[in-house]
Amino acid sequence: MNQESAPVLETIDEFRNAGTYSFGLPGHRLGRGVDERTAATLSRGVFEADIEVAKQAVPEAEKLFADAVGARDAVFTTCGSSISIHTALLTVTGPGRRILIDRNVHKSVVASLILAGAEPVWLRPRWDYENEIAHPATAGDVSEALERHPDVSAVLAITPTEYGTGADVRGIAEACHRRGVPLLVDEAWGAHFPFHPDLPTAAVRAGADLTIQSLHKAGGGLCQSSIILLGHGDLVDPVDLRLRLDLITTTSPSALFYGSIDGWRRHLAAEGEHLLGQALERAARLRERLGAVPGLAVMGPDIIGHDSVAEWDPLKLSVEVADLGITGYQARAWLESEQKVLAQLGDARRVICALSYADDDAAIERLARAFEALAAAPPKPDRPSLAIPPLDELNLEQAMSPRDAFFARTEQVKDPVGRIAAEMISPYPPGVPAVLPGERFTAPVVEYLRAGKAAGMTIPDASDPDLETFRVVRE
Repeated sequence: MNQESAPVLETIDEFRNAGTYSFGLPGHRLGRGVDERTAATLSRGVFEADIEVAKQAVPEAEKLFADAVGARDAVFTTCGSSISIHTALLTVTGPGRRILIDRNVHKSVVASLILAGAEPVWLRPRWDYENEIAHPATAGDVSEALERHPDVSAVLAITPTEYGTGADVRGIAEACHRRGVPLLVDEAWGAHFPFHPDLPTAAVRAGADLTIQSLHKAGGGLCQSSIILLGHGDLVDPVDLRLRLDLITTTSPSALFYGSIDGWRRHLAAEGEHLLGQALERAARLRERLGAVPGLAVMGPDIIGHDSVAEWDPLKLSVEVADLGITGYQARAWLESEQKVLAQLGDARRVICALSYADDDAAIERLARAFEALAAAPPKPDRPSLAIPPLDELNLEQAMSPRDAFFARTEQVKDPVGRIAAEMISPYPPGVPAVLPGERFTAPVVEYLRAGKAAGMTIPDASDPDLETFRVVRE
Protein backbone atom coordinates (compact mmCIF):
# COMPACT_ATOMS: atom_id res chain seq x y z
CA MET A 1 0.00 0.00 0.00
CA ASN A 2 1.03 3.61 -0.45
CA GLN A 3 2.47 4.47 2.94
CA GLU A 4 3.03 8.07 1.82
CA SER A 5 -0.72 8.57 2.02
CA ALA A 6 -2.44 9.87 5.17
CA PRO A 7 -6.19 9.69 4.46
CA VAL A 8 -7.39 11.40 7.64
CA LEU A 9 -5.02 14.35 7.30
CA GLU A 10 -5.80 14.64 3.60
CA THR A 11 -9.54 14.72 4.33
CA ILE A 12 -9.05 17.49 6.87
CA ASP A 13 -7.05 19.53 4.37
CA GLU A 14 -9.61 18.98 1.60
CA PHE A 15 -12.48 20.08 3.83
CA ARG A 16 -10.71 23.24 4.97
CA ASN A 17 -9.68 24.15 1.44
CA ALA A 18 -13.16 23.53 -0.01
CA GLY A 19 -14.65 26.53 1.79
CA THR A 20 -17.65 24.54 3.05
CA TYR A 21 -19.62 26.07 5.94
CA SER A 22 -21.09 23.48 8.31
CA PHE A 23 -24.29 23.90 10.28
CA GLY A 24 -23.63 20.59 12.00
CA LEU A 25 -21.01 19.57 14.51
CA PRO A 26 -18.86 20.99 16.05
CA GLY A 27 -20.41 24.19 17.29
CA HIS A 28 -17.20 26.22 17.40
CA ARG A 29 -17.35 26.36 13.57
CA LEU A 30 -13.73 25.47 12.83
CA GLY A 31 -12.53 27.89 15.48
CA ARG A 32 -14.58 30.93 14.48
CA GLY A 33 -16.29 30.90 17.86
CA VAL A 34 -13.12 30.47 19.90
CA ASP A 35 -11.96 33.47 21.92
CA GLU A 36 -8.46 34.86 21.51
CA ARG A 37 -7.24 33.74 24.94
CA THR A 38 -8.16 30.13 24.20
CA ALA A 39 -6.69 30.33 20.72
CA ALA A 40 -3.46 31.75 22.12
CA THR A 41 -2.94 28.59 24.17
CA LEU A 42 -4.42 25.85 21.97
CA SER A 43 -3.97 27.55 18.58
CA ARG A 44 -6.84 28.17 16.21
CA GLY A 45 -5.48 25.52 13.86
CA VAL A 46 -6.47 22.80 16.33
CA PHE A 47 -10.11 23.86 16.06
CA GLU A 48 -9.86 24.19 12.26
CA ALA A 49 -8.87 20.52 12.10
CA ASP A 50 -11.66 19.38 14.44
CA ILE A 51 -14.15 18.21 11.79
CA GLU A 52 -16.71 15.41 11.80
CA VAL A 53 -16.15 14.23 8.22
CA ALA A 54 -12.58 13.10 8.98
CA LYS A 55 -13.85 9.82 10.47
CA GLN A 56 -14.97 8.80 6.97
CA ALA A 57 -11.29 8.37 6.10
CA VAL A 58 -10.47 6.22 9.12
CA PRO A 59 -11.12 2.79 7.51
CA GLU A 60 -8.49 3.47 4.84
CA ALA A 61 -6.07 4.84 7.45
CA GLU A 62 -6.57 1.69 9.53
CA LYS A 63 -5.72 -0.49 6.53
CA LEU A 64 -2.53 1.48 5.99
CA PHE A 65 -1.54 1.09 9.64
CA ALA A 66 -2.17 -2.65 9.57
CA ASP A 67 -0.08 -2.94 6.41
CA ALA A 68 2.77 -0.94 7.95
CA VAL A 69 3.09 -3.13 11.06
CA GLY A 70 2.14 -6.53 9.65
CA ALA A 71 -1.31 -6.89 11.23
CA ARG A 72 -4.45 -8.40 9.72
CA ASP A 73 -6.46 -5.35 10.73
CA ALA A 74 -6.17 -2.23 12.87
CA VAL A 75 -8.79 -0.38 14.87
CA PHE A 76 -8.22 3.24 15.93
CA THR A 77 -9.62 4.35 19.29
CA THR A 78 -9.80 7.82 20.77
CA CYS A 79 -10.47 7.25 24.46
CA GLY A 80 -7.00 5.97 25.31
CA SER A 81 -5.80 2.40 25.65
CA SER A 82 -8.22 1.97 28.54
CA ILE A 83 -11.10 1.82 26.05
CA SER A 84 -9.01 -0.48 23.82
CA ILE A 85 -8.46 -2.85 26.77
CA HIS A 86 -12.17 -2.78 27.61
CA THR A 87 -13.02 -3.57 23.99
CA ALA A 88 -10.53 -6.42 23.73
CA LEU A 89 -11.69 -8.13 26.93
CA LEU A 90 -15.36 -7.73 26.08
CA THR A 91 -14.59 -9.41 22.75
CA VAL A 92 -12.96 -12.56 24.13
CA THR A 93 -14.69 -13.06 27.47
CA GLY A 94 -17.90 -12.32 29.31
CA PRO A 95 -20.04 -13.00 32.37
CA GLY A 96 -18.88 -16.01 34.36
CA ARG A 97 -16.06 -16.88 31.96
CA ARG A 98 -12.46 -17.15 33.16
CA ILE A 99 -9.46 -15.32 31.75
CA LEU A 100 -5.78 -15.79 32.63
CA ILE A 101 -4.22 -12.37 33.31
CA ASP A 102 -0.83 -11.06 34.36
CA ARG A 103 -1.31 -9.74 37.90
CA ASN A 104 0.77 -6.64 37.17
CA VAL A 105 -2.06 -5.29 35.04
CA HIS A 106 -2.93 -1.67 34.46
CA LYS A 107 -6.03 -0.61 36.39
CA SER A 108 -8.01 -0.46 33.12
CA VAL A 109 -7.91 -4.27 32.94
CA VAL A 110 -9.62 -4.53 36.31
CA ALA A 111 -12.27 -2.09 35.14
CA SER A 112 -12.74 -4.36 32.12
CA LEU A 113 -13.28 -7.38 34.37
CA ILE A 114 -15.94 -5.46 36.27
CA LEU A 115 -17.64 -4.43 33.02
CA ALA A 116 -17.47 -7.93 31.53
CA GLY A 117 -18.30 -9.84 34.70
CA ALA A 118 -15.41 -12.18 33.92
CA GLU A 119 -13.49 -14.17 36.53
CA PRO A 120 -9.71 -13.54 36.65
CA VAL A 121 -7.17 -16.31 37.04
CA TRP A 122 -4.07 -14.40 38.11
CA LEU A 123 -0.71 -15.14 36.54
CA ARG A 124 1.94 -13.95 38.95
CA PRO A 125 4.92 -12.10 37.45
CA ARG A 126 8.49 -13.15 38.15
CA TRP A 127 9.95 -11.25 41.10
CA ASP A 128 13.50 -9.98 40.61
CA TYR A 129 14.92 -10.06 44.14
CA GLU A 130 18.13 -8.32 43.09
CA ASN A 131 16.46 -5.34 41.45
CA GLU A 132 13.19 -5.50 43.41
CA ILE A 133 11.01 -5.22 40.33
CA ALA A 134 8.57 -7.57 38.61
CA HIS A 135 9.27 -9.08 35.19
CA PRO A 136 6.77 -10.76 32.85
CA ALA A 137 5.79 -14.37 33.36
CA THR A 138 7.40 -16.99 31.09
CA ALA A 139 5.84 -19.11 28.37
CA GLY A 140 6.26 -22.05 30.74
CA ASP A 141 4.33 -20.19 33.44
CA VAL A 142 1.48 -19.61 31.00
CA SER A 143 1.49 -23.22 29.79
CA GLU A 144 1.37 -24.56 33.38
CA ALA A 145 -1.47 -22.18 34.28
CA LEU A 146 -3.47 -23.32 31.27
CA GLU A 147 -2.93 -26.93 32.35
CA ARG A 148 -4.30 -26.14 35.81
CA HIS A 149 -7.21 -24.09 34.46
CA PRO A 150 -8.43 -25.70 31.22
CA ASP A 151 -11.62 -23.61 31.24
CA VAL A 152 -9.73 -20.36 30.65
CA SER A 153 -11.25 -18.52 27.66
CA ALA A 154 -8.34 -16.16 26.87
CA VAL A 155 -4.95 -14.95 28.11
CA LEU A 156 -3.87 -11.34 28.67
CA ALA A 157 -0.14 -10.60 28.93
CA ILE A 158 1.48 -7.25 29.72
CA THR A 159 4.73 -6.56 27.90
CA PRO A 160 6.91 -4.57 28.03
CA THR A 161 6.81 -3.45 31.64
CA GLU A 162 7.37 0.14 32.73
CA TYR A 163 11.04 -0.82 33.10
CA GLY A 164 11.27 -1.95 29.47
CA THR A 165 11.56 -5.68 30.21
CA GLY A 166 9.68 -7.88 27.78
CA ALA A 167 8.12 -11.33 27.69
CA ASP A 168 8.62 -14.17 25.23
CA VAL A 169 5.47 -13.31 23.29
CA ARG A 170 6.13 -15.89 20.60
CA GLY A 171 6.45 -18.69 23.17
CA ILE A 172 3.37 -17.52 25.07
CA ALA A 173 1.36 -17.31 21.84
CA GLU A 174 2.34 -20.87 20.95
CA ALA A 175 1.28 -22.08 24.42
CA CYS A 176 -2.09 -20.36 24.01
CA HIS A 177 -2.73 -21.52 20.48
CA ARG A 178 -2.00 -25.16 21.29
CA ARG A 179 -5.17 -24.96 23.38
CA GLY A 180 -7.12 -22.79 20.97
CA VAL A 181 -7.04 -19.85 23.37
CA PRO A 182 -6.58 -16.28 22.05
CA LEU A 183 -3.70 -14.18 23.36
CA LEU A 184 -4.21 -10.49 24.12
CA VAL A 185 -1.11 -8.36 24.68
CA ASP A 186 -1.15 -5.01 26.44
CA GLU A 187 1.77 -3.51 24.54
CA ALA A 188 1.00 0.06 25.56
CA TRP A 189 4.70 1.02 25.59
CA GLY A 190 5.59 -0.76 22.35
CA ALA A 191 3.99 1.15 19.46
CA HIS A 192 7.47 1.86 18.06
CA PHE A 193 8.58 -1.78 18.06
CA PRO A 194 7.53 -2.61 14.46
CA PHE A 195 9.63 0.17 12.99
CA HIS A 196 13.18 -0.90 13.91
CA PRO A 197 14.87 -4.34 13.94
CA ASP A 198 16.87 -3.64 17.11
CA LEU A 199 13.76 -3.13 19.23
CA PRO A 200 11.77 -5.96 20.83
CA THR A 201 9.65 -8.09 18.52
CA ALA A 202 6.25 -6.50 17.96
CA ALA A 203 3.57 -8.66 19.60
CA VAL A 204 1.38 -8.73 16.49
CA ARG A 205 4.31 -10.25 14.57
CA ALA A 206 5.01 -12.75 17.35
CA GLY A 207 1.59 -14.37 17.23
CA ALA A 208 -0.61 -12.21 19.46
CA ASP A 209 -4.26 -12.29 18.44
CA LEU A 210 -5.03 -8.82 19.80
CA THR A 211 -2.46 -6.16 20.64
CA ILE A 212 -3.23 -2.86 22.34
CA GLN A 213 -0.84 0.04 21.87
CA SER A 214 -0.86 3.56 23.27
CA LEU A 215 0.20 5.89 20.50
CA HIS A 216 0.89 8.73 22.96
CA LYS A 217 3.51 6.89 25.01
CA ALA A 218 6.53 5.99 22.89
CA GLY A 219 4.75 7.01 19.69
CA GLY A 220 3.72 10.33 18.21
CA GLY A 221 -0.03 10.36 18.76
CA LEU A 222 -1.90 12.83 20.91
CA CYS A 223 -2.85 11.71 24.42
CA GLN A 224 -5.83 9.32 24.24
CA SER A 225 -4.69 8.00 20.85
CA SER A 226 -4.69 4.20 20.88
CA ILE A 227 -4.92 1.28 18.50
CA ILE A 228 -5.99 -2.35 18.56
CA LEU A 229 -4.09 -4.63 16.17
CA LEU A 230 -5.52 -7.97 15.06
CA GLY A 231 -3.19 -10.87 14.40
CA HIS A 232 -3.50 -13.27 11.50
CA GLY A 233 -5.19 -16.13 13.36
CA ASP A 234 -8.91 -16.85 13.44
CA LEU A 235 -9.49 -16.91 17.21
CA VAL A 236 -10.89 -13.36 17.31
CA ASP A 237 -13.82 -12.23 15.19
CA PRO A 238 -13.06 -8.73 13.84
CA VAL A 239 -16.78 -7.99 13.55
CA ASP A 240 -17.29 -8.80 17.24
CA LEU A 241 -14.38 -6.51 18.08
CA ARG A 242 -15.93 -3.52 16.35
CA LEU A 243 -19.36 -4.24 17.83
CA ARG A 244 -17.88 -4.24 21.32
CA LEU A 245 -16.07 -0.98 20.63
CA ASP A 246 -19.27 0.58 19.34
CA LEU A 247 -20.95 -0.39 22.60
CA ILE A 248 -18.66 1.67 24.83
CA THR A 249 -16.87 4.34 22.79
CA THR A 250 -17.90 7.86 21.88
CA THR A 251 -20.07 8.55 18.83
CA SER A 252 -18.18 11.82 18.33
CA PRO A 253 -14.55 10.77 18.00
CA SER A 254 -11.93 13.46 17.60
CA ALA A 255 -10.40 13.99 14.19
CA LEU A 256 -7.33 15.32 16.00
CA PHE A 257 -6.61 11.92 17.55
CA TYR A 258 -7.25 10.09 14.30
CA GLY A 259 -5.05 12.53 12.40
CA SER A 260 -2.19 12.18 14.86
CA ILE A 261 -2.27 8.37 14.53
CA ASP A 262 -2.42 8.59 10.76
CA GLY A 263 0.40 11.12 10.51
CA TRP A 264 2.67 9.23 12.92
CA ARG A 265 2.22 6.02 10.93
CA ARG A 266 3.13 7.82 7.71
CA HIS A 267 6.17 9.40 9.38
CA LEU A 268 7.49 6.14 10.87
CA ALA A 269 6.75 4.06 7.78
CA ALA A 270 8.96 6.43 5.80
CA GLU A 271 11.63 7.37 8.33
CA GLY A 272 11.12 5.15 11.36
CA GLU A 273 14.22 3.03 11.04
CA HIS A 274 16.41 6.13 10.68
CA LEU A 275 14.72 8.08 13.49
CA LEU A 276 14.66 5.16 15.90
CA GLY A 277 18.22 4.22 14.98
CA GLN A 278 19.34 7.68 16.04
CA ALA A 279 17.30 7.39 19.25
CA LEU A 280 18.93 4.04 20.06
CA GLU A 281 22.40 5.50 19.50
CA ARG A 282 21.63 8.46 21.77
CA ALA A 283 20.24 6.13 24.43
CA ALA A 284 23.37 3.97 24.33
CA ARG A 285 25.65 7.01 24.73
CA LEU A 286 23.54 8.35 27.58
CA ARG A 287 23.52 4.98 29.34
CA GLU A 288 27.31 4.74 29.08
CA ARG A 289 27.77 8.30 30.35
CA LEU A 290 25.49 7.90 33.35
CA GLY A 291 26.89 4.48 34.14
CA ALA A 292 30.25 6.14 34.83
CA VAL A 293 28.77 8.56 37.38
CA PRO A 294 29.46 7.55 41.01
CA GLY A 295 26.25 6.85 42.87
CA LEU A 296 24.22 5.99 39.77
CA ALA A 297 23.54 2.52 38.33
CA VAL A 298 21.92 2.09 34.93
CA MET A 299 19.96 -0.89 33.65
CA GLY A 300 21.51 -2.26 30.47
CA PRO A 301 21.15 -5.08 27.93
CA ASP A 302 22.49 -7.62 30.43
CA ILE A 303 18.98 -7.65 31.91
CA ILE A 304 18.01 -9.88 28.96
CA GLY A 305 18.05 -13.48 30.12
CA HIS A 306 17.72 -12.39 33.74
CA ASP A 307 15.05 -14.76 35.03
CA SER A 308 12.12 -14.34 32.62
CA VAL A 309 13.28 -11.32 30.60
CA ALA A 310 13.25 -12.32 26.93
CA GLU A 311 13.64 -8.84 25.41
CA TRP A 312 14.33 -5.30 26.55
CA ASP A 313 13.56 -1.84 25.19
CA PRO A 314 16.74 0.31 25.26
CA LEU A 315 14.60 3.45 25.06
CA LYS A 316 13.55 2.94 28.68
CA LEU A 317 16.26 4.56 30.79
CA SER A 318 16.25 3.10 34.32
CA VAL A 319 18.66 4.88 36.69
CA GLU A 320 19.13 3.62 40.24
CA VAL A 321 19.73 6.38 42.79
CA ALA A 322 19.63 4.43 46.07
CA ASP A 323 23.38 4.84 46.58
CA LEU A 324 22.80 8.60 46.76
CA GLY A 325 20.82 8.00 49.94
CA ILE A 326 17.49 9.04 48.42
CA THR A 327 14.49 7.29 46.90
CA GLY A 328 13.44 7.45 43.29
CA TYR A 329 10.36 9.34 44.43
CA GLN A 330 12.51 12.13 45.87
CA ALA A 331 14.91 12.09 42.92
CA ARG A 332 12.04 12.45 40.46
CA ALA A 333 10.62 15.37 42.43
CA TRP A 334 14.06 17.02 42.62
CA LEU A 335 14.67 16.65 38.88
CA GLU A 336 11.37 18.35 38.17
CA SER A 337 11.70 21.19 40.69
CA GLU A 338 15.42 21.92 40.32
CA GLN A 339 16.20 20.91 36.74
CA LYS A 340 12.79 21.28 35.08
CA VAL A 341 13.13 17.71 33.84
CA LEU A 342 10.12 15.43 34.28
CA ALA A 343 10.80 11.68 34.48
CA GLN A 344 8.20 9.06 33.67
CA LEU A 345 8.42 7.14 36.93
CA GLY A 346 10.04 7.17 40.34
CA ASP A 347 10.02 4.13 42.59
CA ALA A 348 11.68 3.19 45.85
CA ARG A 349 15.12 2.85 44.26
CA ARG A 350 15.21 4.36 40.79
CA VAL A 351 14.01 6.87 38.23
CA ILE A 352 12.75 5.78 34.82
CA CYS A 353 12.74 8.07 31.79
CA ALA A 354 10.94 7.13 28.60
CA LEU A 355 13.16 8.18 25.68
CA SER A 356 11.67 8.55 22.21
CA TYR A 357 12.50 9.25 18.60
CA ALA A 358 11.63 12.91 19.26
CA ASP A 359 14.47 13.51 21.74
CA ASP A 360 17.31 15.31 20.00
CA ASP A 361 20.93 15.72 21.13
CA ALA A 362 20.08 18.82 23.16
CA ALA A 363 17.34 17.01 25.06
CA ILE A 364 19.63 14.06 25.87
CA GLU A 365 22.40 16.43 26.99
CA ARG A 366 19.95 18.22 29.27
CA LEU A 367 18.87 14.91 30.83
CA ALA A 368 22.46 13.78 31.31
CA ARG A 369 23.44 17.02 33.04
CA ALA A 370 20.38 16.84 35.27
CA PHE A 371 21.35 13.38 36.54
CA GLU A 372 24.98 14.45 36.92
CA ALA A 373 23.86 17.44 38.99
CA LEU A 374 21.73 15.15 41.13
CA ALA A 375 24.65 12.80 41.75
CA ALA A 376 27.08 15.64 42.47
CA ALA A 377 24.88 17.23 45.14
CA PRO A 378 21.95 15.01 46.05
CA PRO A 379 19.29 16.55 48.24
CA LYS A 380 19.06 15.53 51.87
CA PRO A 381 16.53 12.75 52.37
CA ASP A 382 13.17 14.38 53.09
CA ARG A 383 11.06 11.27 53.50
CA PRO A 384 11.46 7.72 54.81
CA SER A 385 12.88 5.05 52.55
CA LEU A 386 10.51 2.32 51.44
CA ALA A 387 11.31 -1.31 52.18
CA ILE A 388 9.77 -3.36 49.39
CA PRO A 389 8.51 -6.73 50.57
CA PRO A 390 9.02 -9.75 48.30
CA LEU A 391 6.28 -10.01 45.72
CA ASP A 392 4.87 -13.21 47.22
CA GLU A 393 4.11 -11.27 50.41
CA LEU A 394 1.91 -8.94 48.35
CA ASN A 395 -0.06 -11.75 46.69
CA LEU A 396 -3.64 -11.47 47.88
CA GLU A 397 -6.43 -14.04 47.90
CA GLN A 398 -9.19 -13.39 45.35
CA ALA A 399 -12.11 -14.00 47.71
CA MET A 400 -14.85 -12.52 45.49
CA SER A 401 -15.09 -11.61 41.84
CA PRO A 402 -14.08 -8.01 41.10
CA ARG A 403 -17.59 -7.25 39.84
CA ASP A 404 -19.38 -8.66 42.90
CA ALA A 405 -17.07 -6.83 45.30
CA PHE A 406 -17.29 -3.56 43.40
CA PHE A 407 -21.10 -3.53 43.55
CA ALA A 408 -21.43 -4.96 47.07
CA ARG A 409 -22.59 -3.02 50.13
CA THR A 410 -19.47 -1.38 51.54
CA GLU A 411 -18.00 0.53 54.45
CA GLN A 412 -14.81 2.43 55.34
CA VAL A 413 -12.59 0.89 58.03
CA LYS A 414 -9.26 1.87 59.57
CA ASP A 415 -8.02 -1.71 59.86
CA PRO A 416 -8.86 -3.64 56.69
CA VAL A 417 -6.67 -6.69 57.39
CA GLY A 418 -8.69 -9.83 56.70
CA ARG A 419 -11.49 -7.88 55.00
CA ILE A 420 -12.46 -8.05 51.31
CA ALA A 421 -11.52 -4.95 49.31
CA ALA A 422 -14.28 -3.07 47.52
CA GLU A 423 -11.92 -0.66 45.78
CA MET A 424 -8.87 -0.59 43.59
CA ILE A 425 -5.66 0.94 44.97
CA SER A 426 -3.07 1.60 42.28
CA PRO A 427 0.28 3.26 43.02
CA TYR A 428 0.84 5.55 40.05
CA PRO A 429 2.79 5.45 37.90
CA PRO A 430 2.73 2.71 36.69
CA GLY A 431 -0.92 2.27 37.68
CA VAL A 432 -0.57 -1.39 38.66
CA PRO A 433 -3.10 -2.15 41.41
CA ALA A 434 -1.69 -3.33 44.71
CA VAL A 435 -5.23 -4.18 45.80
CA LEU A 436 -8.19 -5.15 43.64
CA PRO A 437 -11.90 -5.37 44.39
CA GLY A 438 -12.56 -8.84 45.75
CA GLU A 439 -9.06 -9.40 47.14
CA ARG A 440 -8.54 -9.90 50.87
CA PHE A 441 -6.33 -7.33 52.61
CA THR A 442 -3.24 -8.58 54.44
CA ALA A 443 -1.02 -6.76 56.92
CA PRO A 444 2.01 -6.62 54.56
CA VAL A 445 0.08 -4.92 51.76
CA VAL A 446 -1.49 -2.36 54.12
CA GLU A 447 1.92 -1.59 55.63
CA TYR A 448 3.47 -1.34 52.14
CA LEU A 449 0.82 1.10 50.91
CA ARG A 450 0.98 3.33 53.97
CA ALA A 451 4.79 3.33 53.96
CA GLY A 452 4.78 4.03 50.23
CA LYS A 453 2.45 6.98 50.73
CA ALA A 454 4.82 8.39 53.33
CA ALA A 455 7.79 7.86 50.98
CA GLY A 456 6.16 9.79 48.12
CA MET A 457 4.16 7.17 46.25
CA THR A 458 1.17 8.64 44.36
CA ILE A 459 -2.09 6.73 44.86
CA PRO A 460 -4.81 8.61 42.98
CA ASP A 461 -7.67 6.11 43.07
CA ALA A 462 -7.97 5.16 46.75
CA SER A 463 -11.32 6.03 48.32
CA ASP A 464 -9.34 7.73 51.11
CA PRO A 465 -6.35 9.51 49.53
CA ASP A 466 -4.56 9.59 52.90
CA LEU A 467 -4.99 5.80 53.37
CA GLU A 468 -6.24 6.28 56.89
CA THR A 469 -9.26 4.15 55.98
CA PHE A 470 -10.02 1.59 53.28
CA ARG A 471 -13.23 0.62 51.49
CA VAL A 472 -14.26 -2.98 52.19
CA VAL A 473 -17.25 -5.22 51.60
CA ARG A 474 -19.68 -4.96 54.47
CA GLU A 475 -19.81 -8.18 56.47
